[in-house]
Amino acid sequence: MTNLTEGGRHQLLGLYDSPFVRRVAVTMHHYGIPFEHLSLSVFRHMDAMRPLNPLFKVPMLTLPSGEKLYESAYILDYLDELAVERGITALTPRSGPERRQIQQLMALAIVATEKAVAIEYERKRPGELQWSEWTKRLRGQMRQAFDMLEARLDSDFLVGGRLTQADITTVSGIGFVRYVLPHEWPDGDYPALARLVDRLESSPAFKAVPLDE
Repeated sequence: MTNLTEGGRHQLLGLYDSPFVRRVAVTMHHYGIPFEHLSLSVFRHMDAMRPLNPLFKVPMLTLPSGEKLYESAYILDYLDELAVERGITALTPRSGPERRQIQQLMALAIVATEKAVAIEYERKRPGELQWSEWTKRLRGQMRQAFDMLEARLDSDFLVGGRLTQADITTVSGIGFVRYVLPHEWPDGDYPALARLVDRLESSPAFKAVPLDE
């Protein structure tokens, strides 16, 4: 794995049980970018988080220069740019039809992931404040996005027969569902996606980013 940095290290803030933090960390391992992981929760570690990230928004990537980047999509764009500068094929191409394909599949994965996160937040509300119809709507949107990804996955990877950010983002989202909301991932409903998850979760980049850290 090529080491992309010289001198200072990057610093990634956020827990790996966040699918958005995790997709950034997996991408950094895939590209061989060394980084320090600050495993802080925006809920449980507010006092420690506040001086570092008063937005309480993760992931946050601090560059060796001290510059701070927010939002996983923009962080990934930076990481792709860094990889291309070093002659490494980007997980999302910088332009062209394949870029759009990958981005649209990433969009489906993000829809599914965001709806799953919303289900978890709703589940944490006091019972008398939970709205079952809202949860049902979120579940329907999540499963529709997974249905569309399942239909698209007719080979080992989602696009072009190679690993792309669409695969990493999808597997990170499904990992969150299976870890935090296992009852929302019915066994047997998404066999192609399940095979993709099992294969990528056993890869070095994913194994380096365990969900429980």
